[in-house]
Amino acid sequence: MGSSGSYLKSGGFTSQEWEQVGEMKSVKILRKIGLKKDATGNLPLYSNTPGTAYILLKPNGRFHQFRQYGEDRKAKFDIDYGRHNSAKPYLHMHTYSGKDRPEPMPITNTKGDIINKSLYEKYKGFLKGIKL
Repeated sequence: MGSSGSYLKSGGFTSQEWEQVGEMKSVKILRKIGLKKDATGNLPLYSNTPGTAYILLKPNGRFHQFRQYGEDRKAKFDIDYGRHNSAKPYLHMHTYSGKDRPEPMPITNTKGDIINKSLYEKYKGFLKGIKL
């Protein structure tokens, strides 16, 4: 697991800020240690394990974020369910370019219609509690 801001150049992290609270389809479900009971946050930008992925659920158990990491342990892309410049939540993907996180690519629209069927089919097994 990792933390968002205490990454060491030598590899690893200065403190453990995340804990594993479960697993879904062999992907670890994480929770940030010390986060308020009703808060969610975002997954760490770095992972201690190269090429891994993590899942973040909302406090009610519903899917919030899937993050895939590269062999360099940096975030490659996210699948998020939330509001991004919209009044209603929708499923979307962010890819990372350096430290930038560009505008999302919609997977569904705010009505729940699937726009990108291949991405939806690939990641739908992680979308616990999401009703489209």
